[in-house]
Amino acid sequence: MEPARLTSTSSDRVKAVRALHDRAGRRKAGRFLVEGPQAVRAALSASSGAGVVVREIFADDDAGSAFADVMQAASAAGVAVVPVTDRVLAAMAETAQPQGVLAVCDLLTPPALSDVLGAQGPVVVLDAVSDPGNVGTVVRTAAAVGAAGVLLTPGSADIHNGKVVRSTAGALFGVPVLAGVTIDDLADGARGAGRQIVVTAGDGATDLFAAVGTGAVGDRTCWIIGSEAHGVGAQARAAADLAVRIPMAPGPESLNAAVAAAVVLYVTRYALSGPTQPG
Repeated sequence: MEPARLTSTSSDRVKAVRALHDRAGRRKAGRFLVEGPQAVRAALSASSGAGVVVREIFADDDAGSAFADVMQAASAAGVAVVPVTDRVLAAMAETAQPQGVLAVCDLLTPPALSDVLGAQGPVVVLDAVSDPGNVGTVVRTAAAVGAAGVLLTPGSADIHNGKVVRSTAGALFGVPVLAGVTIDDLADGARGAGRQIVVTAGDGATDLFAAVGTGAVGDRTCWIIGSEAHGVGAQARAAADLAVRIPMAPGPESLNAAVAAAVVLYVTRYALSGPTQPG
């Protein structure tokens, strides 16, 4: 039986979804919001094998034709699609233009730190990076380069924050992300996994390209990226095996945190694997 169409913006279901805009509401419900067809599509795809639980989907009148593949994937996964008016969807969404569809998912089950550090590929560690757009962009980049995962120290943005989720463009469901990792836990785990810890810093003693050229960094590197406001913390610097600087022209003091992560990941991966051809 098809769910009844929601038409009232003051209904309890709308209020329940809106409560997920806040961190406290997400924790209380154990759920978070995923907006837009690309992210909903990724969540549904991951639900078949990665432990992502999509509880329900809300779609406006045009979604059935505009995003038929999403509706079909929801049906195949046994996820209810609740039809709603444009006004109801707008009331539920965080964005001004939710693109016709949004989903409610269970909070993601965090991976074990040992699993992330034991996997193949570099690891990105965000040290108190609180900007949700940067956090989401780093997750998206990590997925693109085949990183083993993204770790966030306390003080970083909530990975279930709406802007984080949207900035990942669905990559949140494809790369392991673990929050609340202390530098002490990282240091112990990295040593046990045969990984090195490298901080990026404007005053780093080693140039990035020199570090890559000499093999000082590679696929077993844990790259610590600090916030733009404060850089990497003193504890992270003390735990690091190496401090690497990204060469820049005179003038700028630093790069955006997400850009810095992208640079070190792509430079390292390119050097290790050589040029890639379009496939």
